[in-house]
Amino acid sequence: MNLVPTGDAVELKGHTLVLPGCGGIAHLGELAVDALISSFDLQRVAIVQHRHILPVAMANAFEGKVPAITTAAELYQAPSMPMLSMLQLRSGAAEGKRQTLAKELLRWAQDAGVSQILILAPCSAHVKRDADLRAASQLRVLASPASDLPAQLLPLGHEMSEVELAGLPGSAAAARALLRGSGLARPLIEAAAEPHSPSFSPPSRVAPSVCCICGFTNETLDWRLPEEMVKAACGYLGPRLGMDCARPLLPPPSWQLAQKVQMQPPMENLQLWINPGLENLPGAVLGQTWGHF
Repeated sequence: MNLVPTGDAVELKGHTLVLPGCGGIAHLGELAVDALISSFDLQRVAIVQHRHILPVAMANAFEGKVPAITTAAELYQAPSMPMLSMLQLRSGAAEGKRQTLAKELLRWAQDAGVSQILILAPCSAHVKRDADLRAASQLRVLASPASDLPAQLLPLGHEMSEVELAGLPGSAAAARALLRGSGLARPLIEAAAEPHSPSFSPPSRVAPSVCCICGFTNETLDWRLPEEMVKAACGYLGPRLGMDCARPLLPPPSWQLAQKVQMQPPMENLQLWINPGLENLPGAVLGQTWGHF
């Protein structure tokens, strides 16, 4: 991982690092991180480069703020939140490189002195079990080590039997069996649960703890879920940062854009509603016909 500061040198020692499970279903993790950046009024302090993150450049993700260009991976901080950093990832890993990216991201965080990592990610709703269907919340949590699990959230795979665990740590087994459609979250949890190599080169550092808050979803996002995830993330961060992280939710521009896209039916689906023989009608007539369906 290569950091290109936009101003002063960037410090990460002792920080809690928040990042999304990029490339997951409905971009739930990215939307939640955008909301945290907006609500905490964080500013971009560095552009992050890695050979396995697909490059991208787009219009400013936060209207009215500089700089005007948003890139694939950026680090956000603020003086008012001195031990908090957010790594927003807007592009997925190169094909076949997700596991490698996860391991190198963890190694980079360890070398930088990051104390804990919080991942916000989606989880495919099709993996729900009976107990999940009865639960009020769609949020679940995994952590490595397991002692980092926040008590207010149900663990993912809390119904798993000893046979299903197969001798693996609970979060690693749950990630392998159930964490589907989560993008980078699953390989990060699995990599964090691996035994650390005894040949780690000096200077030796303690590996950061890793926690993942995931939300059951499908491609059609229930917009109550990102709000619930943001509140859960604030509840997790408060005790660890030693401060009140409750903030009024400021929906970022990405939420408005995603909601507009979600409301528009795919063009291929529109063709299913057009009667045979209407394809050659003028657009105005076709629009009037559509209005009667």
